Amino acid sequence: MVHRSALRAYQQVQSESIAHGGGGAELVVLLFDGIVDSLSQASICMSEKQWLPSGRHIARAQTIIAGLRETLDFERGRPVSDDLLAFYNAISAQLVQIQIQRDTVGLARVTGHLRELRSAWATLVAGPVAPLPMSARVPVELRP
Repeated sequence: MVHRSALRAYQQVQSESIAHGGGGAELVVLLFDGIVDSLSQASICMSEKQWLPSGRHIARAQTIIAGLRETLDFERGRPVSDDLLAFYNAISAQLVQIQIQRDTVGLARVTGHLRELRSAWATLVAGPVAPLPMSARVPVELRP
């Protein structure tokens, strides 16, 4: 069961790569790093009630998200490109509300979602997922 879910996750990441034009997964990971870094800095600024720098960091993250949105390849990458567009649009809308409401909890939630997607891209960059050894697939209670 674990093996099948890992394979599905890998196939999903491959599909997302195609949705972004079929290459440059390393660049996408770096862009996500930039988004996460900016939002982490925004969180620090918010907690210190430094609203102007916080807004600048959120704006930087929004700019990077807009760039990712522009790289979507709707000719070769559907339906994943449609899903990514919806994701990017939802994240952008949430970031606007987070900034208006000065919502550090919401910012942490959004940053977590972005970290998860960044992790999927990093998996793609790392290469194919090696199959689990048979001993790892056998439930513990069935092992000798």
